[in-house]
Amino acid sequence: MKTVERQNKESRITLRLNKAELDTLNAKVAESGYKSAGAFIRDYVANGQVKPKVTQDVVQIARELMNLASMINADRPGSELLAKVKHIAQVNLGGVA
Repeated sequence: MKTVERQNKESRITLRLNKAELDTLNAKVAESGYKSAGAFIRDYVANGQVKPKVTQDVVQIARELMNLASMINADRPGSELLAKVKHIAQVNLGGVA
């Protein structure tokens, strides 16, 4: 993983948008998981793309998969592994809170 050195943002620009453009920008910012339009625009300008949003569901599924991997490494019985896979499928479908 690369480390990113924080830099002060000393330059400012003004961007004028009409209502429809502002609504579109705000929707894209929210959809991408950014907290500010400035960060969204900076990433797009610097990288030509924005970072994908990592939702709580993705985090929960990752935890469940790590748990499954631990179970496999511990040579747990196939029936337990199958039950865990079914549980992960339910989580993926939004069936578990």
